[in-house]
Amino acid sequence: MSLAATISSATVSAALLLASPGAAANRRGNTVLTRAPEKPIIGVAAALRMGVEVGSGGAFLSPPLGFGFGLDLRYHAVPIGPLRFGLEVQAGHTRFPSIRSYERVDESGAIESVPRTTLLSHTDITLGPSFQAPLGRRVFLEFGGGGGLIVSSFNRPRSADPNEDQQLVGYSPAVRGDLGFGIPIVRNQGLRLGASFQKMFSNEQVVSDLDAPPGAEPDSIVFDMYLDITLAYQAWF
Repeated sequence: MSLAATISSATVSAALLLASPGAAANRRGNTVLTRAPEKPIIGVAAALRMGVEVGSGGAFLSPPLGFGFGLDLRYHAVPIGPLRFGLEVQAGHTRFPSIRSYERVDESGAIESVPRTTLLSHTDITLGPSFQAPLGRRVFLEFGGGGGLIVSSFNRPRSADPNEDQQLVGYSPAVRGDLGFGIPIVRNQGLRLGASFQKMFSNEQVVSDLDAPPGAEPDSIVFDMYLDITLAYQAWF
């Protein structure tokens, strides 16, 4: 074989190698994408949340949408076929505000409109099993679940007077399920797009009718379930 043919063959081989997903991942420093399944991977993420109240609490909100933040830690160390099995800890806070105006008479006798905010909020921490699977050499699929505690609060105005507000605080056992896609971009850092579902087991109730007289018996569970859609910065180690 001539020298020119040898050089040409080597050039083509190098180009094919560099064009492969593994080579591209290595060029960007995303070594976790090509790590052997039996080697552990730790993931740490800080997320922005968009909340959707999908349970009975949504009846008190218009619209039933919220926002918040979350942190999670995932450790995947046990290979099971194409998956890695491990544990995850998630914690965060999601709040659902809803503004409504009430009328009152000011000192001059004029009627004025006063905006008041109904606020439903949840602070959660859960622990449970987690699974991770590389999809090709570019993306991780991560899913899991768990149980834990959610501390919730509810404040709903009944009028322009804060002294008439409905208020409730609850401490509820809860379960969670989550699904997400981890996208390493450079040096094992990137984004995570996902969603998680939280279900609370609460017996705390509030009075649903705003026109109910003082002392009316509570009749509606407000701490129920909600969905978080998340966009996170994530790093893998």
